[in-house]
Amino acid sequence: MITKIKNNLDIFCTVLDNYGDAGVCLRLARDLSLKQFNVFLYCDDLKTLNTIKDKKDEENGNLHIKKWNDTLEDYDPSEYVIQAFSCRLCQQAIDKIKIKHSKVINLEYLSAEKWVEDCHKRQSFGDGFTSYFFFPGFTKGTGGVVTEEKFIKKLQKNNLKSSEFRKVTLFSYENPHIKDIISLLSKSKKKSEITVFEGKALTNLNQQLKLNLQPGQYLDLNQKISIKAVKMVSQNEYDDYLLSADLNLVRGEDSIVRAMLSGKPFLWQIYVQEDNAHILKLMSFFDRLEEVVKPSETFFILKNLMLSYNDAHEFPLIDSYDEFEQNVNEIFKLWSLHLLNLGSLSDNLCDFLLSLNA
Repeated sequence: MITKIKNNLDIFCTVLDNYGDAGVCLRLARDLSLKQFNVFLYCDDLKTLNTIKDKKDEENGNLHIKKWNDTLEDYDPSEYVIQAFSCRLCQQAIDKIKIKHSKVINLEYLSAEKWVEDCHKRQSFGDGFTSYFFFPGFTKGTGGVVTEEKFIKKLQKNNLKSSEFRKVTLFSYENPHIKDIISLLSKSKKKSEITVFEGKALTNLNQQLKLNLQPGQYLDLNQKISIKAVKMVSQNEYDDYLLSADLNLVRGEDSIVRAMLSGKPFLWQIYVQEDNAHILKLMSFFDRLEEVVKPSETFFILKNLMLSYNDAHEFPLIDSYDEFEQNVNEIFKLWSLHLLNLGSLSDNLCDFLLSLNA
């Protein structure tokens, strides 16, 4: 039996936004390792990475997770090198990459803005070698998002019937509008069970509601709201939470993509940037969403609700979350199908990398 030799590929990741940067890089590294590459993932925060990886990652012979130290003295570049999210390599590593003539990709942050299509796959000539920009995104003119076979199979099997209570996941930054969401859900005919993850989400919830919940504890806040605090889980387990939920409150980049793919209602707390640049990015997301789904009253209620959740709009008054929930489900299902039809970021990246040798 002839074993196909895989190309070596390096991914460099610095962790700025807690789990988000590490999460995207780990998903990409994992999926590429199951395709055509032997992947070396260099990360400067292994504690965060180790929290979200699972046992199969440790058993994966084509995935090698390494501590990224400052000097990279023993670094031997692979044929392909991915610099994730504008991270900077030391001069010693740059010099080695130039000698090796590695193909270098600048993997950028996810964006719905139209200009990214013009920059996607464009060459860059910094650091004395040619590299290429690669943008995850929501259109055919971008690289799409990571959609692994394993997740798609889970999605296809996810025909859970609605239960007597509404399942909600909460993964947020600091956000005072958590109280508004809880107030809204408290007026529902259904009881809601909120699963909140340790870290910033749990700290924020405790501060906003003047609680002291710890992972493993459960609280009936009122007749309509119960809260379950849990430890941070692996990416695989987090996907299961999202798929089984009726509403996902998510943040950043990694969790929002998974929430989008799940086809379930979500509210996205986007990472705050100077001069409200993050709000422009959120508005761009709704521009792309409007290209896929038919604008309706529900669409604009959702838009206002999302802007309110990000402190860019007065919190909207909704007479009934129950009615809104019924009407909004189709929007999220159509958006999930749209993303799946773009092809996976890992597949699109594979094709591009291999085309550089053609």
